[in-house]
Amino acid sequence: MPGARVVLVGVQESGNIGMVARAMKNFGLRELVLASPQAAVGPESFKFAVGARDVLERARVVDTLDQALEGVHWVAAATARAREEYPGEPTTPREVAPFLRGALEAGQRVALVFGRERSGLTNAELDRAHFVIRIPTDPAFKSLNLAQAVLVLAYELFLARSGGTAPPAPAAAEHMEGFFADLEAFLLEIGYTDERRLPHVMRAFRRVFHRAAPTEGELSMLRGLIRQSR
Repeated sequence: MPGARVVLVGVQESGNIGMVARAMKNFGLRELVLASPQAAVGPESFKFAVGARDVLERARVVDTLDQALEGVHWVAAATARAREEYPGEPTTPREVAPFLRGALEAGQRVALVFGRERSGLTNAELDRAHFVIRIPTDPAFKSLNLAQAVLVLAYELFLARSGGTAPPAPAAAEHMEGFFADLEAFLLEIGYTDERRLPHVMRAFRRVFHRAAPTEGELSMLRGLIRQSR
């Protein structure tokens, strides 16, 4: 499925990398990126990958999540835990898959982001996402392993029909982060907030602008407005 990227953040078990590669290949995903991994692709990975050796051989390793998201237009991040400090309702794989499929068919790039086996993604990492996804499970036993979570999202994306005409491609992830850095400095400079409240305030602003999904041109206008106002 061209344009779709699976990102594993801080993966802790080599065998899980192989199982993820196998789940990806089952549903046409080929691009795997490991961000700040705690385990390496090795014999255990290839053992569990079975016929997905090619996915492992092409996997990239980067130092940060921001590097893993370079060039991506839409970011969907999976979480299983309740997020008291995180604004906005999570979506499900089935709800978001038609939108993401439409974006892919329009030539836009999509990243599916998954966190550490033991602790998942941090709030700061979820801040990078346009969509926060929670996989529905029996409340009595919510635990899914990493490869299972990847499998569910890959399956829904594979089966989904496009949700209609895709919106214009939003600004790439790295350009959005540049805008958020400008906005953060501006909010402190004008006294809108202080250092203590800044993380909460920025989290709310991030959700607003991720929902709005500004294009590259619109983002340039916003950054110009901030710079001219300082």
